Amino acid sequence: KNEGADCKSIKFNRYIDPFVGGGAVFRHLKPSKSILSDVNEELIAFYKCLKLFPEELYNEVNNYFNNHSREFYYSTRATLEKGDIKIAARFLYLNYTCYNGIYRVNKSNLFNVPIGDRSSYHYGIEDFISKSNLLRGCDIKSQDFRKTISEAKQNDLLYIDPTYVTKNNKTFNKYSPKVFSWDDQVDLSILLQLKHGEGVNIIISNINDSEIRDLYSASKGWSHKPLNRANVLKYKATRKKYKEIIISNI
Repeated sequence: KNEGADCKSIKFNRYIDPFVGGGAVFRHLKPSKSILSDVNEELIAFYKCLKLFPEELYNEVNNYFNNHSREFYYSTRATLEKGDIKIAARFLYLNYTCYNGIYRVNKSNLFNVPIGDRSSYHYGIEDFISKSNLLRGCDIKSQDFRKTISEAKQNDLLYIDPTYVTKNNKTFNKYSPKVFSWDDQVDLSILLQLKHGEGVNIIISNINDSEIRDLYSASKGWSHKPLNRANVLKYKATRKKYKEIIISNI
């Protein structure tokens, strides 16, 4: 991510990401102290297991991929596992082999993405151990973004990459049963304005829309950097494109 490169030159105490998802910026920066959070409980369970039990998780993940087939995929999708390592391994297997790597659940919090084209898995035990070491200084939490942002202190770095939602249009936001709404976007901007006043470093990646830009106006201390690239919403057959913007107080 371009925003990851922008973060490299910033001096900060802790890196805090309340919408961690795949953690691309975290992996780019490799901070020694961080808070990573998300409302996706299975994602957080995966990160916790990767941090604490990389070898056990690797072995369990291999068991899933060794049995991969269309029948096994849909059987696994329909079966909820018990035990942290099995839950984490199931999460990785489904997310890796599903259509376009989409994580989507229904209102009952059940994963409902069809099978995709990928069947081989090329990561080794050394990859799991390397990522485990990277997570060593992380406080990993399953919680709402409001709670995570409230923990940010002066000179911390908040990286914010929420679901791209505007007032009248919704993009893909069914990562959890609780849909991220326009009201959440407004709450987010209010919280970040407060943290701006407390001396927290903030970088936001969002959709380049006038409604979003209005929430973070220059008069309130925010700079805007439109990105030239257009991201693609993979879950849509039409491959809808949208523009992004980086908003910052740095």
